[in-house]
Amino acid sequence: MEASACADEYEHSIPNVMYVVNNIPGPGIDLDDFESVYSLGCLCVDTCSNCSCTRGSPNYVDDRILDEKLGEPIIECNCCCTCGVNCGNRVIQKGPLDCLVVSKVGEKGLGLLTTKFIQKGQFICEYAGEVIGIEEARYRVEANKNDTNYVLVVSEHVGNRTIITCIDPKYFGNIGRYSNHSCEPNANLVPIRVEGVVPRLCLFASRGIDIGEEITFNYAGGVANSVHELSDTPCLCGSSNCVGYLPHNSI
Repeated sequence: MEASACADEYEHSIPNVMYVVNNIPGPGIDLDDFESVYSLGCLCVDTCSNCSCTRGSPNYVDDRILDEKLGEPIIECNCCCTCGVNCGNRVIQKGPLDCLVVSKVGEKGLGLLTTKFIQKGQFICEYAGEVIGIEEARYRVEANKNDTNYVLVVSEHVGNRTIITCIDPKYFGNIGRYSNHSCEPNANLVPIRVEGVVPRLCLFASRGIDIGEEITFNYAGGVANSVHELSDTPCLCGSSNCVGYLPHNSI
């Protein structure tokens, strides 16, 4: 059975974590940037394949992301667009897959698994939480040296610019926070913009994912051209090409 999208009705079994469907603002970010929304949209009537949102070519085909789009800035249609809710350029807005379960995965602790087959390119879920500034991210990483660190730092290289997004789902997060690192992952982390300039960090299957398989991504950011180093924390992914230690983003 193929996995299908659903309204996000997941919840946490951990009592001190509050479930959030979308990112929330945290310390160190510009609230104006976080709350800013696009004031213009495309003028398409039905299908968006060559407009201001897709920038000349489709981002998705049959709700699956195209490989050639993984390294490019992706914008989905928004409330200012005329194309309607059934537009093929509105994928992550449909919510996470309805087949995700949180389960203990050996020494790694909790992990994210699927109860249905996921096709390559399908949107799985967001990695949502508190969007924080880079100084706050540095502080939290340093303060949690001896504890589990959930801060995800993603660097997007757009032309001569580097755009850094820091998300911490330790206390405010969604189902995506349970996705573990792997040196040989089955999902890509892709920044997608819908409402405005702050991206949503989204997991897409990089290959077919079988029933009962754990969903993993590369903690180095998983974004094309992302630069990363290794931390002192042993990696427990168990893949044949494991590098031995979890990635470390210099922030």
